[in-house]
Amino acid sequence: MTVRIEDDRTRAVETGPTVPQLRHRAEVPMLALGVGLTAVVAIGAVGALLSGVQLAQWSIVVLGGLALPVLSLVYIRWMYWTQIANGVEVTDEQFPDLWAIYADLARQMGFGAGPGRMAQVPRLYMVNGNGTMNAFAAKCQLQRGYVVVYSDLADLAYVHGNAGALRFVLAHELGHIKCGHVNLWRQGITPVLTLLRLAPSLSRAQEYTADRVGAYYAPQHAMDMVALFAGKNVARQVDVPAYLRSVDRHKDGFWLSFANLMSGHAVGFRRMKALSRVPTEGWDVHGRML
Repeated sequence: MTVRIEDDRTRAVETGPTVPQLRHRAEVPMLALGVGLTAVVAIGAVGALLSGVQLAQWSIVVLGGLALPVLSLVYIRWMYWTQIANGVEVTDEQFPDLWAIYADLARQMGFGAGPGRMAQVPRLYMVNGNGTMNAFAAKCQLQRGYVVVYSDLADLAYVHGNAGALRFVLAHELGHIKCGHVNLWRQGITPVLTLLRLAPSLSRAQEYTADRVGAYYAPQHAMDMVALFAGKNVARQVDVPAYLRSVDRHKDGFWLSFANLMSGHAVGFRRMKALSRVPTEGWDVHGRML
């Protein structure tokens, strides 16, 4: 695979958007709602417990959820080693073309030159996708994350010559780390959001945020994300304008909104419509939550 690093790699990190600017407009309200609801339920449950009132099962679950950030310290170590021990680390010696894209993005975002989670470039691993096109970012230490890319996504570049889609995905995953989505404290609000069926909405807002990061650092490849919905083998055959016209022909009503509401990732119709605005409006677009 021959990879051309785009000219925008020289863009200074200092001139880029701040993390608050990168966030989708629904992310902070969803976080605040989760923290507020968790605090109310936890305080109420503790008060009831001290008063000798028998707690409902869901209250016990919420209280137990407050310990998740601590328990996650053990869980993330186990998950990290489970994942990477069955993969191949990507470095300047291993898949150097892929590493060049990744390292360039990490440098632009400020990894290796900042405090906390920005102090080091997250390690990158490739694992066997077994037909699944996916990638994810996670935490492996308190202040360090890592990225895993499935081999089927890498096939877009190595087999089909579509390095642009992979670049956008890598920017998206680094965006999750840069914007704090893998921080352990967020685990503490998961139980109450899950009970209220709001967890997918927070996740969806975070995914939109990561897409905004990708749209800033790899704007020319935003529409290459159609590969996630068409598949790696025929992605290059998709007529994107025709695809978007097809999306517009579908009824944008209750069932589409409901499908999106129940999903932790925006459904393809919603995600691609948001990304389709990037070439003309720039990275600062917000996908629909409903």
